[in-house]
Amino acid sequence: MIRIDNTNNPVVIEQLLKNSLCPGACFVPGFTREPFKARPGSLPFVVYFPSRYRGICVGTLISRSAAITAAVCVTNPTSHIHDRRPINVVTATPYRHPRRGIRVQVTKILIPNLSEVTGYRQYLMQKSAAVLMFKQAIPDVIAEVPLRPIDIDYLGDVQLTLQQECFMAGWHFFYQGDKIFPVHKFLLQRNLRAQFVNTAKKGIWCEALSLKFQKALTNLGFHGYFENTGSICVRDPDRSAQPCHGMYGSTLVCEGKAVGMMMAPDAQWTNCTGFSNIIHLFSSKYLKDFMTCISRLFDVETSFDWKYLKQSLYEDVSLEEYDYVPVVYDKLIPNLKESSSNEYET
Repeated sequence: MIRIDNTNNPVVIEQLLKNSLCPGACFVPGFTREPFKARPGSLPFVVYFPSRYRGICVGTLISRSAAITAAVCVTNPTSHIHDRRPINVVTATPYRHPRRGIRVQVTKILIPNLSEVTGYRQYLMQKSAAVLMFKQAIPDVIAEVPLRPIDIDYLGDVQLTLQQECFMAGWHFFYQGDKIFPVHKFLLQRNLRAQFVNTAKKGIWCEALSLKFQKALTNLGFHGYFENTGSICVRDPDRSAQPCHGMYGSTLVCEGKAVGMMMAPDAQWTNCTGFSNIIHLFSSKYLKDFMTCISRLFDVETSFDWKYLKQSLYEDVSLEEYDYVPVVYDKLIPNLKESSSNEYET
């Protein structure tokens, strides 16, 4: 028997198993899928922006001058009147700080042409994507982390199977033992984090979330048929944490492509303790026309190799560094090695 200490890196463990370094059983103490600090530069396609409807939302680059996010982050599902004040997307940094990253103005927002029927529009809005068009592309020379888009699987090329390993990235995860505040407040972390999750049976692990989603939409006036084929269920097998508030618009990345997105906030708030999520797929039938239309905007310069992408997420496993005090997320441990980048306003 071989004992493996001082690593929570599933890629390292997978390599050990494949290389027959564990001919018998391996005891891996403390190995969980808890969210971890992603290596700076390993997720160049992730951006974020303040949302007037959802606090903070995540975006995913489809080109150097456009990002895809959740429609609920930029529109009001209950009203046809939209807030048209400027939106600035923070790019080129994994560190959430007012003086880090490059802020670029959004000049146009593309959303699906939704039905005007009361209730049905709210239903579609909850599980639809939107595209943010930037004022300009960000040159690599001034970027802390050069922007690189990721391929969006809107054709359904990635064949998802039961217990398939994927990951999500963002700045808020609900940990075991955390409390849900009585009002819609949540604590964000500073560093971009990633978490590996598995696809699971929706009827077992996401049934409660599905019922809450249906109830939330019924309260908004929708009384029609809920289509379930356009979404999947993902979960943390260890129930240690899950992507939650502040992660709307975060994509699920499988096989090196973004296959779906966390889009339904009206069902997520009270489900943070469930350690499962419903992810709406980009290849869904109701998004087919919209995704086909915006696909001309996709400008993927290079495809992400899935194995390399997973390996690149990790820091040196010999270093035990934490960027937050677990009890209070926004209390940081100073890191003198980090340097701030210049702010770039457009």
